[in-house]
Amino acid sequence: MFIALRRGFSSASSSSAVTNRLLLTMGSPRESIFKNKPIDSVTVPGAEGTFTLTNNHSLTVSMLKAGVITVREGTTTSDYFVSDGFVFFNNPKDGSGNCLAEISGVEIVPVSALDKERAAQMITELNAGAKDSDWARVRAQLGTNLLNQVIKAAATH
Repeated sequence: MFIALRRGFSSASSSSAVTNRLLLTMGSPRESIFKNKPIDSVTVPGAEGTFTLTNNHSLTVSMLKAGVITVREGTTTSDYFVSDGFVFFNNPKDGSGNCLAEISGVEIVPVSALDKERAAQMITELNAGAKDSDWARVRAQLGTNLLNQVIKAAATH
């Protein structure tokens, strides 16, 4: 599914009126959030640490871990929670000077939609469940790790 989304997004043409901007395409298998949106920067939770992409950044491919994506356009910021995914940064494909950042996440939601009380309740439920197999223990640990990131993002934004 990811490859199909990426190819569909990459083939979209950018606005000819926009020059020297970072164009952001961001989505999940469920929805397309942005498609070639001109922005100033995007900060992502990379697997090796948080980093910011701006126009004319060096070429980048990075895995994303659970955390907050911050999109900046002028003085406005928008925060989204991503469960995990990938970010690709490419040079302009035409003479516009517009670089392309493409983010594909398994789940991406506005931080404002996160419910830290429900996440805490789900952690309790996961930890109360049976752990009679390696899979059950790993599932509980992975779920707890993700839900802790949801709680952290909801508490700080």
